[in-house]
Amino acid sequence: MVGQILDGLRERQKVWKYTQEYIDTGCTEELCIIEECSSAEEARNIANDYEEIISSIEKQTDISDG
Repeated sequence: MVGQILDGLRERQKVWKYTQEYIDTGCTEELCIIEECSSAEEARNIANDYEEIISSIEKQTDISDG
């Protein structure tokens, strides 16, 4: 179950990274959903928040990508 939670969090993080990319460049690497936010910086901060959450869960459960 934790793996599924992490997968979901990684997907949300990716959406926010693509939102930042879209705001910065006007396009994205992949076709994706763009979230509503006020700036690329806000999107970057949210993506970073997801990274912190993911890292914290991985440390607590001893799960990682490899």
